Amino acid sequence: MIGFRVVLLIALVNVTADAFSIPALTTSSKVVKPSFHTTSSALLATLTPVFDFSSADESTKQKSVSSFERIDDSIMGGISLSALKDVANECYASWSGTCRTDGGGFCGMRTLPFKDGALDATGQDGVYLDCRLASDDEADRRMWKMTVRTDSSRGEMVYQAQFDLAAAIDEAKSDGETWARVKVLFSDFQLVRGPRLIVDGPPLNVTGGIFQIGMTMSKFKIAVNTTELENFRAGYFDMHLKQIGFYKEEDNDTVVKAVEVESIPDTLTKKEAESKRPLPLKILLPIAKLLFSEKANRRRSAMNILREKRNMTRSQAILFGIKSRKKSLGLVQSIAKTLGIISVDASRTVFKTALKFIFVYPLRLIGGVIRTIKKMLGMKVKPSMKE
Repeated sequence: MIGFRVVLLIALVNVTADAFSIPALTTSSKVVKPSFHTTSSALLATLTPVFDFSSADESTKQKSVSSFERIDDSIMGGISLSALKDVANECYASWSGTCRTDGGGFCGMRTLPFKDGALDATGQDGVYLDCRLASDDEADRRMWKMTVRTDSSRGEMVYQAQFDLAAAIDEAKSDGETWARVKVLFSDFQLVRGPRLIVDGPPLNVTGGIFQIGMTMSKFKIAVNTTELENFRAGYFDMHLKQIGFYKEEDNDTVVKAVEVESIPDTLTKKEAESKRPLPLKILLPIAKLLFSEKANRRRSAMNILREKRNMTRSQAILFGIKSRKKSLGLVQSIAKTLGIISVDASRTVFKTALKFIFVYPLRLIGGVIRTIKKMLGMKVKPSMKE
């Protein structure tokens, strides 16, 4: 079912984009360099903060937080849930939530589209993150990734790099620090499609600017095929964030300058970003949300738990749901609500089955033929999303 969801969503978007010549979501083609002023600090790198969650200026802090949107595994049928939130009267923001492996296995966030074009990363060596894991001391039981995008699309292909949060935390502790500094070189980023590595993909080139910065906490390793971390720790996590920005390594022992953010780059609001989508996507995405709603995913997960862990039949699980809702809704309303849910879920199933035969199976066949021809001609072939 996960493969179907992913293939269907991507197929609908890609086929529509090809058919209607949908342009990438853009707000401006220019590259914008953020404004900064400097303060002295003895560091081994020059830091250029882009988002500052530690600022004493409340507007700067709030703007940094509101620049990001959630991108959890609900896009592939999962039920994980996370959010980046301001923490009042503290010098950090909290990226926290619950990661579930049922149907997915990752939580993430990314910047909304920038209003004034891409961020200028000229002369920088990579992305840095000042953070600490507040929920537990098992950072090594999760895969942590930084994400950047060098085009204005919002598709599934991006550049990602895994980073060792546990090692960064240990290094900070050895220096008597409570905050870890993660530094990820641009040269470490690789082109991926979902968690899968695009073999022989072009290296990251930031000369045209960076259109998106993001983070992911996942059970999936970056690999050619879908590869999971064996001892992945699911459940609640809470990472505190102070700053996200760019850095440049220094090759001498002199005191260098740290730069302090003066203005956070402007981003579209979520509503503005949605309003700028091409018309075909505006039509298709609500359909996709209807088919793969998070509420339906959670109901399916609850049904699986009742049937597999409590050994209930489907009928017993439905009766259990009626009894549970009866406490707050009353018997009649509880029955009515349950019947409504069953009706909607049954309609979804019928619709999904029809779409499989109309879209998914034909597209898989066409895709398989194209991949076979490309292989015969010695051309590069992207990995199948269902592999």
